Amino acid sequence: MDPEVLAKKALCHTCLAKIYASQGKIPAAILEYQELLKLTPNDATVHFEFATLLAHNNKPDLAAPQYTQAAKLKPAVAEYQAGLGYALMCQKNPDAAVAAYTKACSLGGKYQTQLQNAQQYQAQQKLLDRYKKKLEQQNNE
Repeated sequence: MDPEVLAKKALCHTCLAKIYASQGKIPAAILEYQELLKLTPNDATVHFEFATLLAHNNKPDLAAPQYTQAAKLKPAVAEYQAGLGYALMCQKNPDAAVAAYTKACSLGGKYQTQLQNAQQYQAQQKLLDRYKKKLEQQNNE
């Protein structure tokens, strides 16, 4: 596809996605982002914006792969690493979330609170796992 035509199509889908989102027409915005990603699959910003739309509309499972892709495409962007941390927390993967938030903080992002929350959740999960194992051992005796 001609680069100029591609740029114009991408701009149209971007504008429509943002307009639909601002009007609360989330299904239409999602469709526009999906079309935009077909045109620009390696645009980390598009993945991140789409993920944020999904996350803010109670679709964290759909947001997770988009945050993951944004962070993979641009690993040095603190905001993208924090988005990945959020997605991993939604997927109940606190170990990976702590790593993502730690990276976001090291890149100069202000995500200390999110990192601390992930660390607390991680510690609680470890305690819960130990408790379950102990209960299982007691039940087997």
